[in-house]
Amino acid sequence: MKNLGFIGTGNITTALIEGLCTTVEAPESILVSPRNAAKASRLAARFSQVKVMDSNQQVIVGSDIVFLALRPEAAPDVLSQLHFSEDQKIVSLIAVTAIDLIKKFIGDMHHVVRAVPLPTVAQQKGPVILYPDDPEVGNIFKKVGTLFTVSSERDIGLLASVTALISPFFALMGAVSDWAATGGIEKSVAHQYTVSMFHALSLQAMTMDKSNFSELAVEAATPGGLNEQALAIISEKGGFNSFLDALNAVAARSGD
Repeated sequence: MKNLGFIGTGNITTALIEGLCTTVEAPESILVSPRNAAKASRLAARFSQVKVMDSNQQVIVGSDIVFLALRPEAAPDVLSQLHFSEDQKIVSLIAVTAIDLIKKFIGDMHHVVRAVPLPTVAQQKGPVILYPDDPEVGNIFKKVGTLFTVSSERDIGLLASVTALISPFFALMGAVSDWAATGGIEKSVAHQYTVSMFHALSLQAMTMDKSNFSELAVEAATPGGLNEQALAIISEKGGFNSFLDALNAVAARSGD
């Protein structure tokens, strides 16, 4: 694997490096910026491949593939001060920021792809969206997750919008767990049961045909049963519409 560099050392960078460095074929060299000194130092202390550089430009000079892991609002100021080689590949992990806008900051001649990994890449799990197709970059992400290569930036924007449901998902699990604990279940038991149930349901869905979510819902909703009752109440109150409203708002913000 070629030398990798990361501009920005936040949660996604940390997860990616952890996932990559614990694979069978770990990278030989990973250079990270000093932007988040505490996280960068912890990564360097944990993995021998990781070296913290003195500046973002030093990361670029020593890397074949450069990952941009900046907040969208910070990207213009940071990127406009950097100089990339035209033979480098640049992987933008910057949210809601189109490739054309990245090139506006760094130059039109550079090879830029966009990717959207989840924090679960630390455990080599979960989806990673990539656009456009790039076998070399794709092979890196295949080591830490399930690769989904899409055909347009609009597609990457739509699928990336789905990741906005991570916080609502955890909040739902918290509400369910807290409800059970309030009813008298030991808090740790309520937590673990909730996690185990949602995990089992996700595993079940993964074994089914990709278009069968409605069928699964119908099969689980036994006439007169608990699931039928719960589904009816949530549907009548428009509970699912709130999720769709959130997705539409997030997708509109992406601008792809």
